[in-house]
Amino acid sequence: MAKKKLKGTIDDYPLVKVTCLDWVSHSEWMSIPKARRLEPSKCIAVGHLITENRSKVQIFGSYSKDEDGIEVGTIETIPGSWVLEIKNVITGKIIK
Repeated sequence: MAKKKLKGTIDDYPLVKVTCLDWVSHSEWMSIPKARRLEPSKCIAVGHLITENRSKVQIFGSYSKDEDGIEVGTIETIPGSWVLEIKNVITGKIIK
């Protein structure tokens, strides 16, 4: 099966900073009050935006291109409900 490549140019996939939440896991013993104080981690990811909808946000960090299109790597898929903000790195415009 041939790999599917993205069409267009890299400029069609804006460079963004995604601020999102991620879960925190602890394996040590702790009291219930201490456990209740735990909060999700606030994380930052930077990459080129390929998908942004209610269910997911996807970015890629590396790519190659040839006459057939763009192949991508270092793909991060983040649940849409975990995303706090998506900001265009170049323009500073808030996308979400």
